[in-house]
Amino acid sequence: MLFLRHDRAGDMILSTGVMRAIARSSSTITLDVLASPANASILDANDHVGDVIVFDKKKLASYVPTALRLRRARYDAVIDCMVTAPSVTTLLLILASGARHRIGIAGRGNDAAFNILVPTTVATDAHMVDRIADLAQAFDVVLDTAMRRPVLALTSPERARAESAWGESAAGRRVLINVSAGTSERVWSEDNYVAVMHHCRAAEPTTIVRIIAAPSEQARGERIARGGGGSLVPTPSIRDALALVATADFVLTPDTSIAHAASAFQRPSVVLFVRGKSERWGLYGTIGENVEHSEPTLDSLSVGRVTDAIDRVTAIALVTRG
Repeated sequence: MLFLRHDRAGDMILSTGVMRAIARSSSTITLDVLASPANASILDANDHVGDVIVFDKKKLASYVPTALRLRRARYDAVIDCMVTAPSVTTLLLILASGARHRIGIAGRGNDAAFNILVPTTVATDAHMVDRIADLAQAFDVVLDTAMRRPVLALTSPERARAESAWGESAAGRRVLINVSAGTSERVWSEDNYVAVMHHCRAAEPTTIVRIIAAPSEQARGERIARGGGGSLVPTPSIRDALALVATADFVLTPDTSIAHAASAFQRPSVVLFVRGKSERWGLYGTIGENVEHSEPTLDSLSVGRVTDAIDRVTAIALVTRG
């Protein structure tokens, strides 16, 4: 079987629980995934995917070789991951695969492209994990929250590098703060992040704070780390960032990919959202809070709302851990 997920890293992370459930629904299934250059490495170290085929939809030269590779694989079934709206590129790949069974969500305006249609069982504003989980109906699989939750795996060297970034003798609470958001409306000011760092250290002086930032925002990350008494940890690849999430005690982020990783590793978290985004893209199945601002940007989101959420999540995490 072929699962099409050739888009963003966050979308891949959200799909991993459903992928695993489908792959394990029968001993006869081998599940391959068509990924993008941005999200293919998310599946490294997993145990439920066969081949990961990297397809760059921005490069015309990649279309024919990819189509030929899919046809040669002779897939029995192909699964369309675009559960909210149809994608022309995805439809072309489905046809190119030549798979006998074409599986997709019904009612998106492209029903004729599929011969196995599954109904939508959740509201249109439901979390994306729940919307993707509808695809499991085609395999007679019923998924509870734990089975739907994203799943990620690390290699031993990846985890070891992350542990070393926290410090070998570090015994305090590990707080990871991601300061990169990918889009301008989710940028929160440097002073706000510094204030949050001071708040965390005031509440627990032994707190260890590590900052991560996109490669293009290293200078910004360094300023924030310096201002708040933490350290910037370079993350050359997304796998480096995932390992830091997995080894943290608490995560703060305005970026949904890091939030989805926190759900996968079940790390207590606070995630910052602009108006109308948290219900679909927020934390899933883990301790935490989605702080959704009432405005279309994070510019005026107060530090107080964020630190109050951090305090509540910390208290819940301590009780749960105790």
